[in-house]
Amino acid sequence: IVLVGLPKETIKTLPHNIIGIERTESLDELVALYSMATAFVNPTWVDNFPTTNIEALATGTPVITYNTGGSIEAIDAHTGFIVPQGDIEGIITAFNAIKQKGKQSFSQACRQRAVSLFNEKERFTDYYHLYKEVIGTNVLSQTIPA
Repeated sequence: IVLVGLPKETIKTLPHNIIGIERTESLDELVALYSMATAFVNPTWVDNFPTTNIEALATGTPVITYNTGGSIEAIDAHTGFIVPQGDIEGIITAFNAIKQKGKQSFSQACRQRAVSLFNEKERFTDYYHLYKEVIGTNVLSQTIPA
């Protein structure tokens, strides 16, 4: 188990079989960490739409998350597992299913889902047109190219 984004004090208290890594702003390091993982486990109890799930998918890594808020919106049956909130056994079962099937059997679907649904430029354009429709074309005209 590798936990990312921990303060040094917490890392010092981890059991020997859990690796703690401090927070990183390095895109290369994040890609490497996600890519090395068999699965990205996000047992969040409250979250509106965690981008970490999308980051994992973009590297071809399946996601296991609780059925919580917007955490489930990035995942489908081909890209990971959604388990009931607080269900540790469900996380273990999902992880073992990914391990047994092999990460590679999920990777292409994960990457495709991230690229097709969560492309930053395409979503920006979608929001731009939605806002333009909602508040009227006069307000947004000439501010941002369509």
